[in-house]
Amino acid sequence: MSKYVNVDDLREIPISDFLARLGHHPARKSGKELFYHSMLRETKQDTPSLTVWDEGGKWIDRGGPNSTGIQGGSIVQLGLAYWPQLSFVEVLNKIKDTCDMQVSMIPAYKPVRSPTEQEQKGYTFELVRTQPIGRNFVLTKYLEARGILDVANGHLHEIYYRNRLDNENKSIFYAIGWKNDLGNWEFSNAKGFKSSIGKKGISVIPGNPSHAVLFEGYMDYLSWLKVNRPDPTPTAIVLNSIVQLKNAIERVKGIPIVDVYFDNDDPGRNCTQRLIEAVPQAKDRSGVYQGYKDYNDMLRDAINEHEIQHQRAGPKR
Repeated sequence: MSKYVNVDDLREIPISDFLARLGHHPARKSGKELFYHSMLRETKQDTPSLTVWDEGGKWIDRGGPNSTGIQGGSIVQLGLAYWPQLSFVEVLNKIKDTCDMQVSMIPAYKPVRSPTEQEQKGYTFELVRTQPIGRNFVLTKYLEARGILDVANGHLHEIYYRNRLDNENKSIFYAIGWKNDLGNWEFSNAKGFKSSIGKKGISVIPGNPSHAVLFEGYMDYLSWLKVNRPDPTPTAIVLNSIVQLKNAIERVKGIPIVDVYFDNDDPGRNCTQRLIEAVPQAKDRSGVYQGYKDYNDMLRDAINEHEIQHQRAGPKR
């Protein structure tokens, strides 16, 4: 990752173009203002609350801030609010990478139109089809890079979806998907864009009812599973979004053993503190990957180090 990104260069990028590259398009336009359904918070998708002024390079979410406390600002503040799990430097690089992505991977930007009443009540994405992992080269390489391809079977699927609110663009996109407790699909694509098809929720993987392990993301859960290979396997709960913390708390209140593996950043530590206050038997286990943001970061670093050592050792004679 580059250690230096010119912030002034990033601020020259139209915010609407940045959002379009992430798959977000305005619900309506009024003068020089573009109105979006907030992609930073859980909303009913009935009233667009996030406003963008491309000419001034500014945005504001009138519905309030998400867990980061950021409610508006420049493209940099938008990136910090969109990727709360990343550091400042990582966010700058993420914005740069997003705006440098190949044209074929960018959802096309279309002229703004007013959504119908039926569309306003629905969700942005709809499922086209699913298939087992290992068939899509890009997604397979993505899972390999995350170090979890060998434990992904039975947990993850390749999903293909489209933007149901954009009738002019028939493009089908693909991502890695998994189910939440509402029966809907959570997903992440190879570029790091995360969303859901239908309402978001926590994901619960049944196991030992007396022992629960909690993670912010599904990749961290699979990383923990690969490293530990527990027997018996505890019940695992993945937040999918830290706004789902309250739902997770309700699921683990009566469980005797609760291990928490949230991210080593301010939002993660805040969630851990809130959970332990509500569930006194819960234990913070983030020290296992001290020095890393999350479990998957530690796993990937260990895999890379192993490969380097293997290369240095050279072939056996």
